[in-house]
Amino acid sequence: MYTKQIDPSMMRPEYGVLVCRLLEHLPAGLTTAFGTSIVEVVPAGAVNLHSHSEHELWVLISGKGVFEVNGQARPVADSTLLYIEPNQEHAIRNADPAASLKFLSIWWD
Repeated sequence: MYTKQIDPSMMRPEYGVLVCRLLEHLPAGLTTAFGTSIVEVVPAGAVNLHSHSEHELWVLISGKGVFEVNGQARPVADSTLLYIEPNQEHAIRNADPAASLKFLSIWWD
């Protein structure tokens, strides 16, 4: 068993938001077949529009926003599952001017 508290010092700027790549904090020798991170989008902020060759799953932890994939936008809020196919342009914008939007991102080949 392994546990680690995630604190703000582990977050770094990436894609225009704050990201903590969780697997970088596992003990040496532990490997997985997927990547995962916690993402925080500050009030009125946004994940930069981007694409990549992996499948990606986002699970909104808190907040509300507008999720965009290949030019189609949809409002989303707490406890929402978002799936992005490989090579689809995607982004999310925080629709709340006062609170952060947070989600878990999981990606794989």
